[in-house]
Amino acid sequence: MNVPSVAPARPLGVLAALPEELGDLLAAMRAGSGVVTHTLGRRDYHVGTVHGAPCVVTLARIGKVAAAATASALIHAFDVDAIVFTGVAGGVGPDVRIGDVVVGDTLLQHDMNASPLFPCFEIPLLGRARFDADAMLAAALADACERFIAEEGAALAARFNTATPRVHRGLVISGDQFVASAQAVGALRSLLPEALAVEMEGAAIAQVCHEYDVPCAVVRTISDTADEHASASFESFLAELAGSYSTGILKRFLAGYGRASGSR
Repeated sequence: MNVPSVAPARPLGVLAALPEELGDLLAAMRAGSGVVTHTLGRRDYHVGTVHGAPCVVTLARIGKVAAAATASALIHAFDVDAIVFTGVAGGVGPDVRIGDVVVGDTLLQHDMNASPLFPCFEIPLLGRARFDADAMLAAALADACERFIAEEGAALAARFNTATPRVHRGLVISGDQFVASAQAVGALRSLLPEALAVEMEGAAIAQVCHEYDVPCAVVRTISDTADEHASASFESFLAELAGSYSTGILKRFLAGYGRASGSR
């Protein structure tokens, strides 16, 4: 009797810009399974299983070009099923505070402007400025964030002397600049009043995933409010808390993702 073989689940691509933004993900992967590391384009791609989910984990480094190059490699060299980006961001929404978490439902490049040839923010020849995150991935990430905050949010708030964190969903904007002035925040709010967070990678990844029909999602912890205090707040949050957020959120998200991929 021939027993049909079950094809292994395609891996999930998990990436961040900086090591602190991955938390203990790589350590957990090494502890739980054999890890194979491939070097491509001066990046190390770690292939293994973590929290029950097959993953390829890597650092994109900072900026839209770096993020797009890494996403392309995950798609073409590692055949990932989907891509999730985790990291910190500046809060620009009026109700978004340091320590809050933002899950991007939509992503846009705030520094893209090919006008008058194309409308401001629109990606030339694609006919759109906004790229949607995958609805199921974003919902699963938001659920993991809510559970993380419910279980660990009070302790994190006490450590950083902030209010109890909240989870937001909406527009995340990306650009190749570290926003660090009230004037710049005001300009972004004027142009994109619904924007919740500003960072440097997410919308580039969303564009690549859109072009190749690969699901993606972005989660960002708010490290600063993108004003004159942003640099100091960013560095402090990155060193003290970013890893705790990513560890807690990804552990919950990947456990559910692993169960779902194993049932396919």
